[in-house]
Amino acid sequence: MTKHLIKPVALRPNDKVALVCPASRPESPAVIQRSIKLVEELGFRPVLGKHVLSMHGHMAGTNEQRLEDFMTFIDDDSVAGLFCITGGFGSIHLLPNLNYSLIAAKPKVLIGGNDNTHLLLAIHARSNLMVLYGPNLDEISTKYTFEIFKEALTAPTPLSPISATVVNDLVLETFYTPVEGLAEGTLIGGNLTALVSLMGTPYQPKMENKILFLEDKNERNDILDRWFTTLYVAGVLEQVKAVALGQFANCGTKGAYNMLSLEDLLGDRLKSLGKPACFGLPIGAGSNASVVPIGIYASFNAAKGCLEFTESALI
Repeated sequence: MTKHLIKPVALRPNDKVALVCPASRPESPAVIQRSIKLVEELGFRPVLGKHVLSMHGHMAGTNEQRLEDFMTFIDDDSVAGLFCITGGFGSIHLLPNLNYSLIAAKPKVLIGGNDNTHLLLAIHARSNLMVLYGPNLDEISTKYTFEIFKEALTAPTPLSPISATVVNDLVLETFYTPVEGLAEGTLIGGNLTALVSLMGTPYQPKMENKILFLEDKNERNDILDRWFTTLYVAGVLEQVKAVALGQFANCGTKGAYNMLSLEDLLGDRLKSLGKPACFGLPIGAGSNASVVPIGIYASFNAAKGCLEFTESALI
């Protein structure tokens, strides 16, 4: 069991949940309307942040407005969880001014992905709260993801395993294991670009003896190789027990000078490390996105591409 980890209470039907935009502004009011309906279909009562459609550059309002939305809901005892509507960019701006003591004192279910990696990892590092890395509301597009999302929010028991080999009875074509092996440890990770931007800050996550999971979207392979190599030369990858790579949605060569695949580029580093690793887990912005509880103990089988949780994420 993970020691001293703060676990939120599992959501129940008709619980009030807050919809927030800690990073970018949604593309349109239609995204907000769809998110509200989606949360109602999940069986919860959605309440919107005041500034989700505010605009400050590409972000959903100023830093102060986005921080106000987030911390107001944290402090509201009638709110059981906070869901991120969209990702984009901007959540890192909030980190110095979050009230981490209040977040720990009033634990709620927090879920998001993409750029919201900054928010989740900082809160986990400073508050020791279990947080859920999964699709933002604007990324839920299939019944499979909807059901996985709902399970992650409501189950006071260990979540279903995450398998790279079979999702909805379909074999994923991107599954690839450069290094076979087994590993056990607590889970840490998220969006690769966001994770690297936390290195050297007070919010850098601890990596020792962790299973690291990574994903990204809309990025060139050579840029992703740069971030992954940064983790490699910084010695971060030496500290982890294993590396589980998810879906790199809409990533590719995109006119880059280096035309190698992501499996080629990152695979070389993983082979030199000799630690269990695989590509193709259904984690990220793809149509079969799973939810990963950060801070929960899990076992990893690289040959099978499977993460299995050995404790519950919620109580």
